[in-house]
Amino acid sequence: MSLIEKIKSVIPSLNEDQLDAITSTDGPVLIIAGPGTGKTLTLVVRTLYLLISGKAKPEEIILTTFTEKAAFELRDRVSQLALKLDFKGQLHLLKVGTIHSLCNEFIGKFLSHTRLRKGYTVLDELTQKFFLYEYFDEIVTPYDEEYLGKWDSKWNAIEELIPYLNKITEEMIEPDELRNSGTSFLIDLAKCYERYQKKLFETNRVDFAHLQKIFYDLLCDRDLYPKIKQTIKYIMIDEYQDTNYIQEQIFMKLASPENNICVVGDEDQSLYRFRGATVRNILEFPNHFDYCRKIKLTINYRSHKEIIDRCNNFINSIEWGRFRYPKNIRPNPEEEFPNYPSVFCIRGSDEKDEALRLVRLLKFLKENKIIQDWSDVALILKSVRPDHSQHYINALKDNNIPYFAPRAKTYFENEEIRMMIACYAIIFGFYSSEELDNYNHKPYIEDAIMLLFENCDQLLRIYLQKKVEQIEGLVEGSLDITILDYFYQLLAHKPFNLFLDDENKAYNLSIFSRLISIFQSYYDISLVTADNKNFIKSYLFRSFFNFLLKSGVDEYEDPDNPIPKGSVQIMTIHQSKGLEFPVIIVDSLHKNFAVQKQVDRDLLPFSKRGIFEPEKQLTEFDRLRHYYVAFTRAQKLLVLTSSQTPKSWFSPIWDGLDQYPYVEEEALKAQKFQSKSQFIPKKSYSFSQINVYEVCPKQYLLYHEYNFQPSRSAQVLFGSLVHHTIEDIHRAILDGKKVTVDQIENWFEQNYKALLSTGLRPISKMQKENALSQVTNYFIQNQDILSRITETEIDVSVEKEEYIIVGRVDLLLSEENEFVALDFKSQQRPDYNPALIDRYKKQLCLYSYILREKYNRSVKKMYIYWTAEEKREDALMEIDHQEIDIDEAGGYFDKVVQKIRHKNFKVTEKPDTDKVCKECDFRFYCSQNGTIIFKAE
Repeated sequence: MSLIEKIKSVIPSLNEDQLDAITSTDGPVLIIAGPGTGKTLTLVVRTLYLLISGKAKPEEIILTTFTEKAAFELRDRVSQLALKLDFKGQLHLLKVGTIHSLCNEFIGKFLSHTRLRKGYTVLDELTQKFFLYEYFDEIVTPYDEEYLGKWDSKWNAIEELIPYLNKITEEMIEPDELRNSGTSFLIDLAKCYERYQKKLFETNRVDFAHLQKIFYDLLCDRDLYPKIKQTIKYIMIDEYQDTNYIQEQIFMKLASPENNICVVGDEDQSLYRFRGATVRNILEFPNHFDYCRKIKLTINYRSHKEIIDRCNNFINSIEWGRFRYPKNIRPNPEEEFPNYPSVFCIRGSDEKDEALRLVRLLKFLKENKIIQDWSDVALILKSVRPDHSQHYINALKDNNIPYFAPRAKTYFENEEIRMMIACYAIIFGFYSSEELDNYNHKPYIEDAIMLLFENCDQLLRIYLQKKVEQIEGLVEGSLDITILDYFYQLLAHKPFNLFLDDENKAYNLSIFSRLISIFQSYYDISLVTADNKNFIKSYLFRSFFNFLLKSGVDEYEDPDNPIPKGSVQIMTIHQSKGLEFPVIIVDSLHKNFAVQKQVDRDLLPFSKRGIFEPEKQLTEFDRLRHYYVAFTRAQKLLVLTSSQTPKSWFSPIWDGLDQYPYVEEEALKAQKFQSKSQFIPKKSYSFSQINVYEVCPKQYLLYHEYNFQPSRSAQVLFGSLVHHTIEDIHRAILDGKKVTVDQIENWFEQNYKALLSTGLRPISKMQKENALSQVTNYFIQNQDILSRITETEIDVSVEKEEYIIVGRVDLLLSEENEFVALDFKSQQRPDYNPALIDRYKKQLCLYSYILREKYNRSVKKMYIYWTAEEKREDALMEIDHQEIDIDEAGGYFDKVVQKIRHKNFKVTEKPDTDKVCKECDFRFYCSQNGTIIFKAE
């Protein structure tokens, strides 16, 4: 049986176009994949075809997509299909991820060739804003009636400036060209950009755009390029219609000179112009090569044929010219479609009436078992902010229909968050008329304080009074307390301790811990002092919370369960991309649709390629693309709804539709839509996380499931400082460089500054000297073995049927064609502690197994190196192991992970209070609920 025959026997539904895409592997390939045409399946099978045919090893394939969720789905589906096709290769070596994770991976390997240092921080959308705020006066031209002659307030300037800064990087625009433009705004912008970039590298931070630019610069290095390229043979990029210029340049360099590059996408579904994406990349992709194979996937396996016909009418309703590939999406020819109203509309006299009509439809669908679960329905809006979604939410609430709208920006309306902010207002004295009269969110603070006092007990009142008196009485020096410490102390009191028993409230509180951690980091505050207490009060409320309350914060979304059962899903068009539901309801048809054009208008004339799509057609193009994405999410039923006459551009899909309830209800009642099982990725567990669970399941739950941000992290800094500097030694030796004690001290100081910039608390002078002593002592005592270094900081993973274990081997040495593995611990060698050593043994045994599979070389010896020991013979602890130990280790980790997966977080054995609980932020909470006994502070 040939490979293709074997694949077809496992997946008989593959059509000829999909098979063509799977087997066309050499040279450039463009796959235009319409909605519901099975592009993910095609990419998965194509990957296995490359592997099984022997064209590539796993480590020679790059597979990138737009989101982490999509990357996880590709990874897991490749693994599932590999089992069916009996492929036993090392799939964990596949480079599957987003473009940002790909850049991150290679930057980590070649960090010494960049301007970044170990422990660099990647700024997300929120922290990029706070970074700009933190260094605003150093970056932005001084205020002269308006910032840069355009913006009247600092926060407005930050919001508007970020797209310009990102665009300059992504389009690789030279600041000198802006400076020579003769336009005062662009001249000032060039200065801002250069100062912004300088400050990023000074503080060891990087935004997403610069992450890509740094990787691109590595690819342009003649000496480094062969090292990066040597293990890459095939590249596949999903969602290519939403890539930008610098991403295109990265992919072209990675593919050259063989050009075994396959891009998949659909220009009709391009959504991310506002983030710098351009359909130009997919439309002009063939122009980069002498020959490019073009394949179109046009059979839609997702939707009812009437939905497909209506969507075709909509997307073909304008003249696209050269800005679209002609295509005709077809229904599955093998499927018989029942005759029922699959597309209709709702028209209300006003928003309230429209929402009530929608609720009646939902009840009709559920009561007649047309849908099996509320999560079979998605309401897709242009925006889910309250001014767009509140009338729907009110109607759903009034009729007891559960809904899920995490991006409605209503995070601060949750009672647990309102009361927590009230506590901070009281502690720092931000509640008097004098403070609130000129505050934008005065009613919010007043209502929050009222809510708090309706729900707090006497113990919390006493605690708050005590903290108020401490701060008011602080006239010099500092309190040994951080702003985040107050948060963890408050969690020990009612009602907050009760909120931790509610999963949703616990997740919301964990988000609050991250926000406070961001405030401390970006306003450079470690402890509360006499000098900064008024600064904290002012900037925490007048700046930080003021901005967050104005812009809104998303509520928690579980990455392992993004579409929770039992709730109608309310989402934006962008959220819906890549998803499908039995029932789709699309609103906002009577509202205007605006496109941000000013950034492109100002900057694209200076880009390497200039302007592509005509500005006068941008709104028309993007409007159709956005709503085409929304409409094509529907499997069985598409409902269009509006409280006013829809805009004229919706006529091709709206005209002639029956209006609910005047539809053929009996035909609809006869339908029983099957719930679409949403993809849930395999969860990864690190060895360090598993160790935390074994010591204290509750600590694991709070820090690793709920993701609370630690406040007391001095020990984390100490260990990271030692590890990072020892890694510097190893990297330099691998690069053939000479290492001196002076150089080590320099690395040590750089690492210390970098770690502090991430928000970790400083360590004492004595601790810092101790950390440096551990590193230099290790270097001096191990000169004889450092020449045998094979690799350092090796990422390892074991993929199980239901989960993945990940870890990192600190150091590999060569010894007689075998490996010696070392794991570093920045502590003294423990006294007799068989339980602790057994845990480390199991971890190293599993590392041994993975390394043998990865390199086809056995691990002869395994050591733990305790860096706090002065003598090498005391520092080196050999861990004896045999084959049976490796098997037992795998079984042991299975048992621990199963406990975690079954949410078994009850503490049955109390941890050592001095060793485990002393530095844990939840010691007050656990003491209050009786888990431990700990003296309150």
